[in-house]
Amino acid sequence: MAETDSRHPLRELSARFSLPLVGDTLAFVRDPAGFLQKRAREMGPVFRIDVFGAPTACFVGPEAFALLLDDKNVARAGANPPHVEELFNPEAVPFLDGEKQRRRKRLLMRAFTADALDEYLPTIEEVVDRYANRWAGLRRFKWVPELNAMGFAIAGSLFTGVDAQAGDARIEAAFDRFAAGILSLPLRLPFTTFTRALRARAFLLGLIDRAIDAHERSPRKDVLSRLLAARDGGDRLSRDEVRIETFHFFGAYAAVIGGLSFLAQCLGRYPEIRARARDEIRRQTPSGPLDMAAIQKLDYLDRVCKESRRVAPVLPITFFGKVVRECSFDGVRIPVGHKAVGCIGPTLLDGGIYPDPGRFDPDRWLSASDRQQKAWIPHGGGIHAEGHRCAGEALATLMLKVFAVRMLRRFDWSVENQDLSPTRGKLFATPASGLEVELAQV
Repeated sequence: MAETDSRHPLRELSARFSLPLVGDTLAFVRDPAGFLQKRAREMGPVFRIDVFGAPTACFVGPEAFALLLDDKNVARAGANPPHVEELFNPEAVPFLDGEKQRRRKRLLMRAFTADALDEYLPTIEEVVDRYANRWAGLRRFKWVPELNAMGFAIAGSLFTGVDAQAGDARIEAAFDRFAAGILSLPLRLPFTTFTRALRARAFLLGLIDRAIDAHERSPRKDVLSRLLAARDGGDRLSRDEVRIETFHFFGAYAAVIGGLSFLAQCLGRYPEIRARARDEIRRQTPSGPLDMAAIQKLDYLDRVCKESRRVAPVLPITFFGKVVRECSFDGVRIPVGHKAVGCIGPTLLDGGIYPDPGRFDPDRWLSASDRQQKAWIPHGGGIHAEGHRCAGEALATLMLKVFAVRMLRRFDWSVENQDLSPTRGKLFATPASGLEVELAQV
């Protein structure tokens, strides 16, 4: 990994034949995860695809990711498809560079400190318990749509102050329309997917504006209040920055729902792992409300949650960047002007990094190498405090653990005789069957 040295001839990025004009876009949109997994197997840690009208360098593995995450090599501003930046806002932190990005990230991280997470715990538990009580009264049902509703109920409470006992179903419906627009053609015609996504975005931003007004009058124990109060010396987030990033967190939150679905699936598939996790929970935190100290004692559950996000990736790729300095990786030239993405799924499922990568083995993390730790990138790679890794990673981990504790204390379940492969043609994967379950009291 280095700047290009003209004394040593370099190979060009490997690529496959693609259609004129549209390139690989149709195949990519049809199944982003499967498309990238296949190309990575065929072409190795760096290769080229042509999507959304641009040649794009793809990076697999921690060493290749290091090149992507170096701001001297790759910039983010203006690199993503214009319709994606429009939907999220081009001023959101994933699309920023340099000190502007680092400043924003430092302030955002004030909402995800250990004491902040401890404040969020009662809300998360309250929503999970509300849905668990509902599920206890159902017979066999599909868990994915239920987890989607629960996830957005938690998001609505933490990001906009929605009542944890009531929720707001409009948030889930609006986000579903918004997310569909990300992989759609950006056609501004009545009733197109993209137009519906823009309308959903406007609705959600209206909710956020009203929530900011309410939180400025009366702060609460939630993410939005923490963002409004965030300080870095004398610096703070402007109202517009809070608005932009709160919406960005809603967008990023869908990956957490996928993570919940695959965690429930993994626990349902492996009774011995489910029993071991339940035994640890009963020893360390048998009943009552949770706190961060109790959660930190759940070492095995931590490995279960970590492994579920590795063996069943929710996101196929990072946001796009663009190459601003010609460089090379493993003898392959990475040209200036190419777009650049990190391949999350192919990295997490790389057999050269994780032996038997399709096997769900929480104990692989007991002796994980430094390379394997660096390759664990379900939320992006790099320095967490200031880099491009997701600011809300710790909150996502907390939600998975709370869900597992509250469910395993009360229920047992299995997931047999159904399609457990990830959905295709969606940016955020979930189990294809919808995860049919019947909960049994324990």
